[in-house]
Amino acid sequence: MLRAADIHAQIGASWPAILAQLGIPEASLRPKKAGPCPACGGRDRFTFDNRKLRGDFICRGCGAGDGFALLQRVHGWNFPEARRQVMRAAGLDGRDEPTPRQTAPIAPRAASDSEPPPASPPNRVRTLTRSTCAVADCPDAVDYLESRGLWPLPADCTLRAHVSVDYFDQGQRVGKFPALVAEVRDHAGVLVTAHVTYLQAGRKLEGHEPRKILSGLAGREGCAVRLSPLGASLGIAEGVETALSAAMLDGIPVWAALNTSLLAKFEPPEQVQTLRIYADRDEPGLLAAAHLMERLQGRVHVELRTPTARKDFNDVLMSRKRGEVHNHV
Repeated sequence: MLRAADIHAQIGASWPAILAQLGIPEASLRPKKAGPCPACGGRDRFTFDNRKLRGDFICRGCGAGDGFALLQRVHGWNFPEARRQVMRAAGLDGRDEPTPRQTAPIAPRAASDSEPPPASPPNRVRTLTRSTCAVADCPDAVDYLESRGLWPLPADCTLRAHVSVDYFDQGQRVGKFPALVAEVRDHAGVLVTAHVTYLQAGRKLEGHEPRKILSGLAGREGCAVRLSPLGASLGIAEGVETALSAAMLDGIPVWAALNTSLLAKFEPPEQVQTLRIYADRDEPGLLAAAHLMERLQGRVHVELRTPTARKDFNDVLMSRKRGEVHNHV
């Protein structure tokens, strides 16, 4: 059976015709002309551009993706059905193509003369993670989380705190500050580094970048903050606060990828059957979610959630606490 990448390579510029043949309104397929989304509605939120010759589109309501993702959303098909319909419409049978690769657990890449070994946590990270305290024992951390509607944390949350963490700027020590400390682990669950949110008087540190990843991630796959124990259904979001908010809203474990680059490259553990992506409602967040959805097609059931009227899921959570109602899809 042809893989998605093989089909994209063969269809390319013909994606608009294929999509129209499969029931996508032609008015929605005019390149770079914003209009109603054929999946979620809205007046001018959808743009189709086929920019990478993959049936590419972006919607400010339900996210971005390729031709397969568009057909899945509009018709409610799963990926195998969307692939079957596209191959039929394009006249492809795939009999002369190689079979799909088997997905194997990701192992750290071997070191060579031209490639450095995978990143390991430096002594500073190991010392910091060993000396953290419960969040409840750091008043500034509690005040900060309360201000974001995130306190109390779930009993199984792995987030930790520290009452006094060194802050360095261009190699110079600026001072010590209370902080939230999150362990960053790779696909195999191995500690790689720490993510620190520096605080001051119960708010994010001002005058300096308040969030830092303390060391590099080179050579490590699937890095994320594992905020809660793994289940068959798992969510992945960009920031720690967004992940905690999504977990409170939907009641499933949600991990934090920390930035759009890591979100796009995230690798769920093998036992995950359903991955729910909680994307920020901005172009970088939606594009990262689209790349992740495309990479994981056919490997795991993927669902996309985006706030319909807010930038991120902490905004949604706070609006719910104020008694406002804003859905997410």
